[in-house]
Amino acid sequence: MSTSYLILDIGNSAVKWGRFAADETLTHTGRLAPSPFQGDAQAWRTALQADAIPEAQRVGIVSVVPQATQRAQPAIEAQFARPAQVLRVEGPLPFAMRYDTPHTLGTDRLAAAAAAWYAHGPAPPRSVLAIDAGTALTIEVIDNEPAYRGGVIAPGPRLLRDALSTGGAQLPAVDLTAPPHPIGTTTEHALQSGIVHGFAAMASGLVEQLAHTLADTPHIVLTGGAAPLLHDALPRVDVHDPHLVLRGAYQLLRYRTRH
Repeated sequence: MSTSYLILDIGNSAVKWGRFAADETLTHTGRLAPSPFQGDAQAWRTALQADAIPEAQRVGIVSVVPQATQRAQPAIEAQFARPAQVLRVEGPLPFAMRYDTPHTLGTDRLAAAAAAWYAHGPAPPRSVLAIDAGTALTIEVIDNEPAYRGGVIAPGPRLLRDALSTGGAQLPAVDLTAPPHPIGTTTEHALQSGIVHGFAAMASGLVEQLAHTLADTPHIVLTGGAAPLLHDALPRVDVHDPHLVLRGAYQLLRYRTRH
């Protein structure tokens, strides 16, 4: 029997949610405002009640903030009057795990990889790269065995900007937009060029290196708030899916109810 799911994605800077209907369609999405991820249980209850989040038969959580998860889970369960299943790395997977330290693997990374693989890798088996450009730049690899191999963690554009502005006494924080020309003719434009174009060049180089390790040409899926900065820089992007982590958490939690 098919079941509807509500998935909450607790990230470092936002809390996003998505509802999946019984036919697997993502029918509703949103984000909690204000984000309560650093707040107490009451802050979570207030944020949940403020959003018109639709009902679902099952509730799941994917989180990279363990302290927030501890406060969020009881508030979520009280709001929706049902248990909330927290996605963990431990448990059945539809592909092999080849990561040497799975206990250190963030579930958002696993979910992004799983979503890319479910959509583009199983039939026939094909390697996938899942690129999440957010607070950090992460690139996940599932090969055509299929097996989760690991990937890359690097700073995102906001972290690059913050490192420069806090580490350099005379370097201001700048908007994360591309300057008019790669050669910056002002300090602001020089910083923007280094951050935006440097971030894009780093991502492009990493994707190329990872692709060369695989036996086939990987399907490349892009997500994350900084994804627009990468569209023109990457050699190709097969799919841009802003809800990749939500989809992957849903797929994995659903898979585990059956195995």
